[in-house]
Amino acid sequence: MKYVLALLLIGLSAGNSSAAEPLEQVQVLFIGNSFTFFHDMPKMVAELAKAGKQRPLNFVQVAPGGCTLEKHWKDGKALMAIQSRKWDFVVLQEQSQRPLLNKDSMFDYAKRLNAEIEKQGAKTLLYMTWAYKDKPDDQKAITESYLELAKEINAEIAPAGLAWQEAILADKELILHERDKKHPNVTGSYLAACVFYATIYGKSPEGLPGSIGKLTDEDAVPLQAIAWRVVGKRQILRD
Repeated sequence: MKYVLALLLIGLSAGNSSAAEPLEQVQVLFIGNSFTFFHDMPKMVAELAKAGKQRPLNFVQVAPGGCTLEKHWKDGKALMAIQSRKWDFVVLQEQSQRPLLNKDSMFDYAKRLNAEIEKQGAKTLLYMTWAYKDKPDDQKAITESYLELAKEINAEIAPAGLAWQEAILADKELILHERDKKHPNVTGSYLAACVFYATIYGKSPEGLPGSIGKLTDEDAVPLQAIAWRVVGKRQILRD
């Protein structure tokens, strides 16, 4: 009898183990350009999620260099990607100068893409970018454009540009741009990834590995804290 009971308990234990299902993935489509794909920023977000023991992030990106939302719409590849599966979030990143020089186009094509995103039952997440290194005062207009658009289409916002601004003001020695003064270096991409992690998961990235952005953990902590603080302010800014 004891032998039969032991076999039964072993069988139940094995059954429970095999019944364990993997965590459901967060499905994210990134639509943008080099500000998105530099240094594999979406992959950094996925690695932060893994390190933070969050739901795994599965991502696809449609991000040709220099692409505007207008070009994305007219090419049709972004629309095909939106319609290809069920997404939790679709990230829209406008070309860096459009919020400054052609806001009407930015809003027009963001609204068209957002309408298709809503049809798929996904949430639009706007990727607020940053000012060029030699034009820091442009950040105000970039920020205002993204906040206004987010309010008009009821979208979430990943305020990377604001995090960059705050980080640079806090540390004059910090370098987030590549030598071209436009694109993110690996630290800049890591800060953006921390902003996305905080936005998507609603959790602070503080304490997660700096090595994901080729930083020491000590150097990463201030950036992580800024990302969390700025993400926490985004609804106040929109209102």
